[in-house]
Amino acid sequence: MHNGNGKADLRMVASVAVTSPTDIPSIHALLGAQEQRTPVDPLQPIIKMLLSELGVDVSSQHLRDTPARVARFFREYTRGYGLDPAKILKTFHSRNSELIVVSDIEFFSLCPHHLLVYGGKMHFGYVPDGRIVGISKIPRLMQGLAARLVVQEDLVADIADAFMSVVKPLGCVVKATGKHDCVAARGVRCPEATMTTVALRGLFSQKPRFVDEFHQSITQAGTCIR
Repeated sequence: MHNGNGKADLRMVASVAVTSPTDIPSIHALLGAQEQRTPVDPLQPIIKMLLSELGVDVSSQHLRDTPARVARFFREYTRGYGLDPAKILKTFHSRNSELIVVSDIEFFSLCPHHLLVYGGKMHFGYVPDGRIVGISKIPRLMQGLAARLVVQEDLVADIADAFMSVVKPLGCVVKATGKHDCVAARGVRCPEATMTTVALRGLFSQKPRFVDEFHQSITQAGTCIR
């Protein structure tokens, strides 16, 4: 656009080129829109309803974000339902056919009766039959299968069965000792009580000497200093 002198009208160009500040969305508005697009976990309104039913003020500073936190907690503690042991237990060829023990593996799980946490330590042993498994895969399997609503008795059995099915050793043993919040904090209120469960497969259920050697290895591991 030109004026009478054939020169461009700089004021007109400026008014067209520069957008009004009110037309530029603020960073807060963009972030707000992004939050609105983020899907809400269906557990959140359920947890909020539970809290409201208990008579607490869900709008208080300590509780307004609690439904989201608790939803993340339950998702984390139930992630084991989608676990595929075959994808975890990577194996390698080996000529070793002697006892292998991995001990002092911490675990946490959810009691299916009260939805309270229980946990402690696990110990695992196996005798390979041509294949060994990466050492880190054993804790991954244990912690993954623990992330379900499962009683401790079934947990050790599930771990042993999964390992036998995928790795196919000559035998394996799983031992878990845990403390349960449902016993410690409610009902009988006995916080010192512990529970030990053992699952024996293959050679370990047939030849007691392998079980004895397993327990000796656990004891010796407790004296390891690094």
